[in-house]
Amino acid sequence: MNFPSGGAGATYLNLFCRGLKSNGYSVSVLLLKGYAFGNYTYNGPRKNITDDGIPYTYLGFKQRPVNQFLKLFDELLSILRLIIYLFSLINKRKSINLLIYNGEAQYNIPIYLIAKIFSIRTSKFVAEIIDESEFKGSFLRKLKRYGYILNFKYLNKISDKLIVFSFYLKNEYLKMGYNENNIIVQPNLTDFEYWEPTNTELKYSLGYSGAPYLKDGLYDLFKAISLLHEKNINVTLLIIGDAIFGKSLIPDLKVECKRLGISEKVTFTGLLESSLVKQYLSECKILAITRPSTIQTKAGFPTKLGEYYATKRPVLATNFGDMDKYFTDGLDIIMAECGNPESIALKIIWMLKNNKELDLISRRGYDRAYQLLEYKKSVNRMINLLSTG
Repeated sequence: MNFPSGGAGATYLNLFCRGLKSNGYSVSVLLLKGYAFGNYTYNGPRKNITDDGIPYTYLGFKQRPVNQFLKLFDELLSILRLIIYLFSLINKRKSINLLIYNGEAQYNIPIYLIAKIFSIRTSKFVAEIIDESEFKGSFLRKLKRYGYILNFKYLNKISDKLIVFSFYLKNEYLKMGYNENNIIVQPNLTDFEYWEPTNTELKYSLGYSGAPYLKDGLYDLFKAISLLHEKNINVTLLIIGDAIFGKSLIPDLKVECKRLGISEKVTFTGLLESSLVKQYLSECKILAITRPSTIQTKAGFPTKLGEYYATKRPVLATNFGDMDKYFTDGLDIIMAECGNPESIALKIIWMLKNNKELDLISRRGYDRAYQLLEYKKSVNRMINLLSTG
């Protein structure tokens, strides 16, 4: 959704498509849901093309509706158009590879059914595991949970190839009997050239970018700022971003800052387009991602990490998921303990006092992240998997 640049998933998909196109592949994108990015409105046509020449089509409404009846109608329309499109591929099925970046069973069931009947190759992106708590509430949300389980445990396994974002996910599918030769771990994709830093004056001690959900560990970061405040260490924090769709997350975060007595230390930008995100990141001395250790953080990999490193700023992270498989504390990253505000606070103090060492760490971090996450290199690795068998 929100292709080509409205949010983490859209950015990933856009970079993947750009990588395919640069390697001579023909690629087009079908969007199963309408545009929904804060208060921004999509005014383009239903069928459009990106600046890089990648065509994309909204199968349902161009703008995602809020009304529940219209949402249902939108979904049915999208599924109908999807099925019509899939049947149009039958005559050229030998040259087609359907790449699926969607986790909802109601869309994926017809995709896999038609693909298997007519021998169309399928490859699936698996970005994360969604915790059960994310589906609490109405009956429809619980129904979505069952659809998610069906998709994760059964439909994904039908795919000819899997592109997963973590070794945790790879191990989950290996335990389910999936062929290891048909799976690749690619944590994320980053356009390092785009995120090249601007010559901007530093205004904030720390910066965070992304939708500030509970899984992103901001409460631990706030607590660390509070501990530093109690020691009369002046640290300022910039929070860039908000929920992409629905209720804002910022009011509750401001309540927590007020409770901790750090309201004057924390600034919120709200939801921004990527060009402004880039500008604000350049104004931060240190970029932080302090996620707790949960099933979601073990299975996923943060898009923002590559963007952080691309700005050539030093990165402070907690040791969640695959972090210590790729990066080493004190060498190319500064790493604190998950769920431990005291550990985070101590690492911040060290970073503020050791500018020379920090500069070396940030340079090594940039080089390591470039090899791991730069999108052209990464897409080439994925193409090698997709073109075999």
